[in-house]
Amino acid sequence: MHREGAHVLTSSGTLPGSLSDHRGADVPETSLLAGLSDVARRVPDALAVTDEHLSLTHAELDRVTRAVGVLLDERLTPDDHSGLGVDVPQGGASVPVGVLVTHGVGSVLATLGLIRAGRTIVALDPFLPEARLRHVMSLAGIVDIVADRAHAAQAATLVADRGTVLLFAPLVAEARAVAATDADIRDVAAAQGRGGRDPLVIIFTSGSTGAPKGVVMTHRQAMADTVAEREVFRFTAEDRLASVLPHGFSAGFSLVLSGLLAGASMHVADPRRTGVDGLAAWIHDAELTTLHTTPHLVRSLVGALDAADDRLRGLRMVATVGEAVTGPDLAALRPLLGPTTSFCNWTGSSETNVYAVNEILATDPIPERSIPSGRIVAGKRIVLRRPDGTTADVGESGEIVCISHAMTSGYWGAPETTATRAGTAEDGTPSWAVGDLGRFDEDGRITLLGRADDAVKVRGYLVEPSEVESALRTVDTVQEAAVIAVKAPPAPTRLVAYVVTKRGRRSASPAAIRKALRDMLPDYMVPTAIVPMAELPRNERGKVDRAALPEAPSLAMTLGEGGTALPDADTYDQWELAVAQIWSEVLGLPAVGPLQLPSVGLDNDFAELGGDSLSAEEMLATVSDRLGVELPSTDLLEFPTVRTFAARARLGATAVPSHPDVMTLADGAGSTNAPLFCVAGAGALGLTWAPLSRRLGDRAVYAFQQHGLERRSVPDWSIPAMAKRSIELMRVVQPRGPYTIAGHSFGGLVALEMASILTASGQQVHRVVLVDTYLPEQSAEQVDVVEFGELDLGRGSTATRSRVRKALASRTEFLRDRVLAPFGQIGRRARAYGAGVFRWQGQQQFRAFFDHAVIVSRRYRPPVYSGAVTLVVADGNDSGAERWAPFLVDGPDVVRMHSEHSSVLREPYVAELADALRDQLG
Repeated sequence: MHREGAHVLTSSGTLPGSLSDHRGADVPETSLLAGLSDVARRVPDALAVTDEHLSLTHAELDRVTRAVGVLLDERLTPDDHSGLGVDVPQGGASVPVGVLVTHGVGSVLATLGLIRAGRTIVALDPFLPEARLRHVMSLAGIVDIVADRAHAAQAATLVADRGTVLLFAPLVAEARAVAATDADIRDVAAAQGRGGRDPLVIIFTSGSTGAPKGVVMTHRQAMADTVAEREVFRFTAEDRLASVLPHGFSAGFSLVLSGLLAGASMHVADPRRTGVDGLAAWIHDAELTTLHTTPHLVRSLVGALDAADDRLRGLRMVATVGEAVTGPDLAALRPLLGPTTSFCNWTGSSETNVYAVNEILATDPIPERSIPSGRIVAGKRIVLRRPDGTTADVGESGEIVCISHAMTSGYWGAPETTATRAGTAEDGTPSWAVGDLGRFDEDGRITLLGRADDAVKVRGYLVEPSEVESALRTVDTVQEAAVIAVKAPPAPTRLVAYVVTKRGRRSASPAAIRKALRDMLPDYMVPTAIVPMAELPRNERGKVDRAALPEAPSLAMTLGEGGTALPDADTYDQWELAVAQIWSEVLGLPAVGPLQLPSVGLDNDFAELGGDSLSAEEMLATVSDRLGVELPSTDLLEFPTVRTFAARARLGATAVPSHPDVMTLADGAGSTNAPLFCVAGAGALGLTWAPLSRRLGDRAVYAFQQHGLERRSVPDWSIPAMAKRSIELMRVVQPRGPYTIAGHSFGGLVALEMASILTASGQQVHRVVLVDTYLPEQSAEQVDVVEFGELDLGRGSTATRSRVRKALASRTEFLRDRVLAPFGQIGRRARAYGAGVFRWQGQQQFRAFFDHAVIVSRRYRPPVYSGAVTLVVADGNDSGAERWAPFLVDGPDVVRMHSEHSSVLREPYVAELADALRDQLG
């Protein structure tokens, strides 16, 4: 297919086991500069580039960049390699010039100006650390830098006495003045002879080791890429394209060229400066038609915008590139898009540029897990090779080899590294081993399976971490995930997952996530450790920086103790085996060995295995059902391992006396810090405060829970009564003040009442901490939503489950609202009034006490308190300082957290809370 005179390079036939798109045809090769000038003649007055500072038409862009090219040619260090102390390793190359200009129209002008000056470009990202920039400068042999005023000082430090810093703003002003005249602007002679395999730009990538590699993008490679992109993305002169990918990123650079050669307008913004909400507003206000970005930015948009937000609905297409995108990502994005907006998975590498695109129309079904990369674009051919070098069959995985005349000429100054990837196909066409694994389906679509060097053997099975990541992203609460393999011989290889919770959702415990994965994956693919993260570390290209992930937690499970020995039935006695099996089931840990024994070691700690307060509730209920022993949650603190907990269970329920309403989370032995007394939320165990106690270091921490929650007793029917009971217990530990008291949710009301009673009696209260506490006037339904969010463990895709839920909700609305709801409320009230008197099974016991607390809080009005208060406010809670003002006369210290209500006390958010409170607690 002819597109503006460009040369589309495609294979003339398909090799066995390879697939290609043959829509392209060979046409005369046209230079990039000639193509841009042709567009300026065809649509001179159409908008070409714009940002918040400057807008240019295609005619203006053509003349201004010509003038910039001439000025750069005159003022840059002469492109003569002698005497510079610079080794230029590529034939036909010029000495590279660095561009240190803020992402915007300025960076586009600098790039196009250097092309017109016949120079090789290296985009320097201002967000990179200086040491990294120096390393790139050294590798590329950069002498001169073109910089804007904001980065002039940084550029001067980088070049030192070696070269020149050209301030770009005065240069552009001069170029615009020249362009505004009728004078002819000469072409730079050096630029006219450049093309084909000559270097155009050097893209520095991190590589698998984190060391930068300079990928040389050639003129031919760039032109072929623009043809493929204009075809698959259907760019026209009417398009208004978002340019948010960094121009030092090969996809960001190519997108600018593709849009301009299509006669479209490029709208430039940097999401790192606008923020997510500002980006959405910009997309809407600029009436953009396409958004080409990364999956990470898409997830950020989804997390920040609600379904009613219509600012993305004018887009005709959203495309992502740079890392894997999944069905759940698209399912979450779809409600924000218009009824005809399509989505593209855009796949390539800096070495090959785009080689596959998969467009999913608005009416197409959403894949459950990974989204295939799609069909091979014009000008490329893909072969999948087995480890022995033979071609893989359809449906079989193999290493991706791209075959094309339009690819990189290699790594800048690294011929040995280039030789490990570059090759020649049977027909003489250059080939490049991409380093990824892929698989073709019967329809000719390729799916990426991760890096070829990432595949690991786990318990004898070959595992692709990317497949585990895809499964993790289908778990209802998981926003992002990264999976690594930990190899520490002689222990067996194990998988560790790092997960980020969706904004506004309750962070699921590692145990709950593992259990969800076991519905989708075989046991050997379920990570043994799940590490909650507030966000995944990313490099300058927006990809997950796996080297920056925190050290994987040690997990001395039986399977790994003393090497690779499998557990032996003789390792456990009967009680220990029973407890280990219960813990394995509750925590989602696999059974191992021919006897399917639990993979929990005798000395593994429940919390270190991923257990939290909800897991503890389930475990204690299961122990009661199977072993006939009812134990309080305080026992789990005192007896945290399989060995000690089994010994405690063997003694029976009454052997060890303990108080049912208070637990010691940290004894603070030897500490001079004042104790912290915590009140659990409605229907919650004191264990919910355990993560914070671990984060606060050497401080005694005690937690109170509702009377009767774990041992049958008549509960307190007023908040003052609850406060007085807690004060009596607190004074056993600390007879007099100053006291520091904290409460979560409903517990905050009790904590505030305790402080009021104490101060009225002449005792000193150092501080009260209200952790996301709702005022009683707020509806119980709102509190119920945030208090009892649950992980959806149902099978099938998130999108499918969502559609089913919506359909059921629509068809049963009358029955639920008019018939079932009143009976449900009667049942809840009856359960609440029976709390403590009757013992309910499992979660029903905790829900009974939650409902009891809701009833109690409705009758309560907080006291007017004049002491020091910290008010922690999570997402979704409108009980801010203004709403609390009638009760907190001195004004609270407000701590805002981007977390769901119950997740404030869970990892990873509790680390942020501990940091915020540490100084205030004193």
